[in-house]
Amino acid sequence: MQSSMVLECEMELLELHRPIFSKGSQCMMHIHTYADDVTIKDIKWAIEKDANTGEETKKEMPKFTRSFAKCLVRIGMKTAIPVEKVTECGMLGRFTLRDEGKTIALGRVVRYIPFNKDRVARPAAAATTTTTEVAGAND
Repeated sequence: MQSSMVLECEMELLELHRPIFSKGSQCMMHIHTYADDVTIKDIKWAIEKDANTGEETKKEMPKFTRSFAKCLVRIGMKTAIPVEKVTECGMLGRFTLRDEGKTIALGRVVRYIPFNKDRVARPAAAATTTTTEVAGAND
């Protein structure tokens, strides 16, 4: 099973207690045994139902979306968690988002970026050698 810090997910929003759901929104994610704060990085598309006509409209890269919309979002986490696509293992690919004690969305993991410890460690190592070289140059 792969670990990831960034997930791309299809979600169905429920009734929101805040009027909109947007990029930068923070909420609690519950996926299998994991529960922690996550941040919405991007909303790729959203399908909203018009309240007056009842027609569904699809918006590409919207800035925000409202209650009862279906959307594809990119979610970022603080730590890498084990995750599976919903097509690979249905139970491990489903999650809920909660905010202020209420469930605001149900979702399915469509894609994820595999976590690589080496990729994260290298920039930190490069920064320390650069700092050491600069300190030696000032002596």
